[in-house]
Amino acid sequence: MKYADLLIEIITTAVPKIKQIPTELFKYKPRPEKWSKQELLGHLIDSAYNNHQRFLRAEQQGNLIFQGYDQDQWVIKNDYQARTPEEVISLWKSTNIHLAYLIRNLPKELLEQQTNEHNFHQIGMSPVQANDRSSLGHLIRDYIYHIEYHLNQILDDYEWKSAYF
Repeated sequence: MKYADLLIEIITTAVPKIKQIPTELFKYKPRPEKWSKQELLGHLIDSAYNNHQRFLRAEQQGNLIFQGYDQDQWVIKNDYQARTPEEVISLWKSTNIHLAYLIRNLPKELLEQQTNEHNFHQIGMSPVQANDRSSLGHLIRDYIYHIEYHLNQILDDYEWKSAYF
């Protein structure tokens, strides 16, 4: 299955299930420093924005070294907890459908091109050793895994779609 198709399948399958979560449960924070399910989805919005730029810049910059971001601060500053569940869910869906269109239009050669000029050991969910070769395709698979990892925390009955790990 192509990355874009997989991403769209994940989003379109998850959204109706997320919408069924009662607001009290969706916004419930187990501890003040822990994210609610709604904030987890907000974190995935931030991740989509960051990865959108990474995927776009990969071809132009000639390497796969990308800036990280302070996930906790972004969730706080974007104030996902204060928003309505409908707004957060809609934004998450939209950003990922937008990202799927970009992924669909990336050249296959770019996705498969191997390089050891990356910092996936610092920014990846499933890090690649600093001296090992990797590709933009790996980063996209890692992004999809990241989504599913958190959907598994948001949805009690989440069924993984990717066979990446």
